[in-house]
Amino acid sequence: MKINTHPIVGTWNLQSFSELDVDTKAVSYPMGEKPKATVIYTADGYVATIFTAAVRVSPAGPRPTDSEAIQLFRTMVAFAVRYEVNHKERMLIYYPEISWNEAWNGTKQIRCFELSADLLTISSAPATSTLVNAETIMTMTWNRMT
Repeated sequence: MKINTHPIVGTWNLQSFSELDVDTKAVSYPMGEKPKATVIYTADGYVATIFTAAVRVSPAGPRPTDSEAIQLFRTMVAFAVRYEVNHKERMLIYYPEISWNEAWNGTKQIRCFELSADLLTISSAPATSTLVNAETIMTMTWNRMT
């Protein structure tokens, strides 16, 4: 898939990540207030990212115990997907192929975006959060890495 070169193409560093509970309007930071993440958008229509929570506990040994592995899984998000840009509606459409959460594979994920110079803001439609198990709108703000 070939995408016209779009200003979103490049490598971005996460500045903030929050979820707004649709029912209560409460804002939460399920990965902490300063999670770590990088996302890379390519000109040929692929995107890859990895998120980790602000605070993670290293396993005691090279192979995590079951409880350590659960905690590590619950404090990360990672995927590699095809994407399209809908310029008119300022939407990103993701088609997950490989994901930390097998339930995402084969789905269509739609995000809205705003792009201003080297700042990218992405937000979701209301959906059940895999992190907090409530209907939320997630918002991520990214800075272009140079």
